[in-house]
Amino acid sequence: MNDFFLLNNESLPYMFIDQNIEIKQIQVKNLNQFAFYAEPIKELDGYSIEMIGMVVDEHIVKIMGLCSLVTTLDPDTFTTNIQNQDEIADLVFKIIHVNEAYFKKEKKKQRKKKDDNQSWFDSFQFLVSAGHRPDDILNMPYGAFVEYIKSAQRRDSQRLKSIAIATRTAYHAKQNDFEKFVSGLDY
Repeated sequence: MNDFFLLNNESLPYMFIDQNIEIKQIQVKNLNQFAFYAEPIKELDGYSIEMIGMVVDEHIVKIMGLCSLVTTLDPDTFTTNIQNQDEIADLVFKIIHVNEAYFKKEKKKQRKKKDDNQSWFDSFQFLVSAGHRPDDILNMPYGAFVEYIKSAQRRDSQRLKSIAIATRTAYHAKQNDFEKFVSGLDY
């Protein structure tokens, strides 16, 4: 999904058997429930229809909960078609596609020192300090939340880089040259 799809909290139209439905993005405020229902899918090594089909067969109740959170699928239609595992697996595949930010397998970055005290509040505070309101953060789709975090991290990194350059320039420059450098930073 593209950035505008994430930013506008759009949904994907989908035809499940004979019913037009929408597949929605998970919002940050519902992430705890979503994570519970999506757990068996997230544990898969890959997201092929065959692998998803096995999860659908073994965890149909969690799949039903997942569909209730992120689709407009009528529960009666779901239960009526519960034996149609292939269609349900295809629906779950589309849910994974729409909520790719959650299901994406990222390589773990190695850190020298692990900080076990990190929490969601750190991420929220980071976005609040970047100008977002807490209610807006909770209502963001998870994919937009992740992209905003990455953007704020890039901006913060660029700011630190600029400070380091200015510090190094100040240390090595003559007074006149440094004043010229600083005045060049003004708009």
